[in-house]
Amino acid sequence: MKISTAAPLVFLTILLSGAAAPPPVTKPTAKQASAPETKPGSVKPAPAKQTPARTVQAAPVATDAPKTYPLQSISFPGGVVMTEMVYSNLPGFRPLTLDLYLPPGKGFPRPGLVFVHGGGWNSGDSRHAGTFGDFPGQLAGIAARGLVVASVNYRLSGEAVFPAALQDVKTAISWLRGHAKDYNLDETRIAVWGDSEGGHLAALAGVSCGVASLDPPADPKSKPPSDCVQAVIDWYGITDLEALFSDFGKPPPDKSDGGAFLGCEPALCPIGAARNASPLAYIETMSPPFLIVHGAGDTIVSPDQSQRLYDALHAKNVPAELVIYPGVGHDFAPVANSSPGASDPATNRQAIDKLEGFLDATFPKKPMTAPFKPAKPQGLPY
Repeated sequence: MKISTAAPLVFLTILLSGAAAPPPVTKPTAKQASAPETKPGSVKPAPAKQTPARTVQAAPVATDAPKTYPLQSISFPGGVVMTEMVYSNLPGFRPLTLDLYLPPGKGFPRPGLVFVHGGGWNSGDSRHAGTFGDFPGQLAGIAARGLVVASVNYRLSGEAVFPAALQDVKTAISWLRGHAKDYNLDETRIAVWGDSEGGHLAALAGVSCGVASLDPPADPKSKPPSDCVQAVIDWYGITDLEALFSDFGKPPPDKSDGGAFLGCEPALCPIGAARNASPLAYIETMSPPFLIVHGAGDTIVSPDQSQRLYDALHAKNVPAELVIYPGVGHDFAPVANSSPGASDPATNRQAIDKLEGFLDATFPKKPMTAPFKPAKPQGLPY
């Protein structure tokens, strides 16, 4: 007798319904299939119990609002707390952040210091500078003296060309001034500081306040806080992109970091394009005071670049100081060091002491009573 292949399915159906398993089912003949018969005295089998189909309940749809999570926050000695903040959301780009270092305690609103990192305009971030082993710790130490310190990330040259990076720095300064009450910041005492390419952006931000063509994009109906600063610290920054290689008696390369930053090689750009990206083009008598620092043995950015900036400031009677450290090159690395990139700790300390002394001498101990007035908008010089 041949067993039907349908038997296991019937058996499973009855088993799931709680009934006993039926005897094996035989395949009916053609006559039985067309006209089922019941023998006299036999009992007609009851139809198999039907098991209702199982209904799967759909998972409820979440209706609560998306959760937000705080950005990174780190505590440092001296009661300083660093918090990562988003200061700009530009369509098509990553959120731009800054690290905000707040000192403990209350009292008079504190002066602010905005740091801009270097890295060829194409690399680097807010937590690294030169060859400091622990740069966040260094910034926290400055904040512990009673300053609100912000270290800024900006769009790199692979993301957007000039003036994008400068506009980001200006946006960060404006954002910080707009939150002055939140962070006990005195908006009349804000300095900008940068190293290498960050020094270039810091110097340019310091002297281009009010240049409408370099302002960050904004809603015409809105009036963002001013991006003007009251002091600038430039560490071995670039001031003249056209002379960056000729300062060393070298011809310009086919491709350079400056070219990627501008969107064209300085020697091949339209007339005036490279000069419009130079702080030398915007210096005027009302420019803020400068502290300029450079290593005498710098073979990446010639000390001549800092000398040109100092001379241009001096010609406009802008308070400026130029400090040249002997025996060190870029990032204050010792010239005679067999391990390039390792900075000289003594020079690092001298430079930080000089920076802190400059801020103490430049900024009054108490907030200025007169309201801050931004510069009158102007166009590009070239």
